[in-house]
Amino acid sequence: MELAGIWDCQNRRCNARSARIRIHPGELQAVLAVEFCVIQKGKQMLKEVALTALTSIAKSTKKMVNGGIVQFWTCLNFSYKLRNVETTTTICNELVNMCVSKGTQFSANSLLPIRSANPSQIEEALIGVHDQSMARLASMGQNGKQLQLLIIILPDQSGSYGKIKRICDTELGIVSQCCKLANLTRLSKQYFENVALKINVKVGGRNNVLSDAIQRRIPLVSDLPTIIFGADVTHPQPGEDSGPSIAAVVAFVDWLEITKYRGLVSAQHHSEEITQDLYRTTVDPQRGVIHRGMTR
Repeated sequence: MELAGIWDCQNRRCNARSARIRIHPGELQAVLAVEFCVIQKGKQMLKEVALTALTSIAKSTKKMVNGGIVQFWTCLNFSYKLRNVETTTTICNELVNMCVSKGTQFSANSLLPIRSANPSQIEEALIGVHDQSMARLASMGQNGKQLQLLIIILPDQSGSYGKIKRICDTELGIVSQCCKLANLTRLSKQYFENVALKINVKVGGRNNVLSDAIQRRIPLVSDLPTIIFGADVTHPQPGEDSGPSIAAVVAFVDWLEITKYRGLVSAQHHSEEITQDLYRTTVDPQRGVIHRGMTR
């Protein structure tokens, strides 16, 4: 590692505005320009600069443990402030490139042309994208396949996120990634990295795995095939006497690595703290004993 810079001990400052740092960890070579910050002493300052550089390199070169796959995707823009298709395409390309650099297998071309839609017609626009994507896939001989990711640029006015998610998740079965225009137009690398992490998980990838899990060093869990459940109950706000409480149960499904979870939710009596629908059985005259509940 080389640190270039002259520290003026008398004036407690550096005569250069930046330090040039060359780092060779294994095959990695990088040269970063990092702004000097006066801490206490020259040596301490250079140490802090070096740590900052190493941290930046580590973040920029990390990849997901397992990259998801996105073959069929498109983008739907609901923002009136963005009506230029070229700009929208540039934003999507930046996001796709970031996903690829982090390990996601991402098709460079969208299934449908990137388009804009009226924010007052959200449901119609989403249904239209779903129907057109199914027709397009059928024409390609991809019967049974569907759109794997819909990138959505949210309307300028807030309040539409819940509606969009409800339609995509519960009615159309489309995996969606919503973004605000203000965040996208900055073309911030950090923002695109964060969105890429979210997308990878949504399309079946894994961003990280416990080191102890891979090396089978988790007590009890690593010894035998194990499943761990988590459960909680959320209650209505104080003063809301009629609303139900919501119970949720999650459990991981990828022993040994413990990174993928499945969850179920269930409404139950108001302010009931005990999860009521964890497990139960019913007897059917024709089918016999039927196992029901959230942990069936």
